[in-house]
Amino acid sequence: MENHTLRVDFGFGVVIEYQIRLKSGQIVDSSEKSGGPVRLICGNGDFPKPVEEGIIGLKPGDVKVIPVPPQYTYGLYDPKQVVLVAAERIYEEIAVGKMVKAPDEFGLKRPAVIKRFWEGAVLLDFNHPLAGQTMLFEVKIRDIDPDPAEKEQN
Repeated sequence: MENHTLRVDFGFGVVIEYQIRLKSGQIVDSSEKSGGPVRLICGNGDFPKPVEEGIIGLKPGDVKVIPVPPQYTYGLYDPKQVVLVAAERIYEEIAVGKMVKAPDEFGLKRPAVIKRFWEGAVLLDFNHPLAGQTMLFEVKIRDIDPDPAEKEQN
């Protein structure tokens, strides 16, 4: 049962719907894609800190867009993660923009994007494709439970 007088606070159980977009408008995730509304305990770290802090004071039915800097999601873009490797170390078709599994500096196979290639050499970017991007979390409060521990004990 929704209680429209309660407002979100740290430690409260909260049921939300969300959509995560890039500044370009491209949707990268949503509660709809992930199976429906999500229940979280505000302040437990289930969502990035700016989101959990940004929903404080909201009530059921409220919608808020919260910008989340990259350090709270996929990290800052690190130019040191762009490396030149011998083409013979890539065992897949080589094409600019293609995601491949390639050995990193420790020899572990990790996903990387081919940035450029020349005969015998490939420039790989091991950064996550969303690294360095601010995400826009649109959150709708569905329900609030001020005592979520009581339900977990039953």
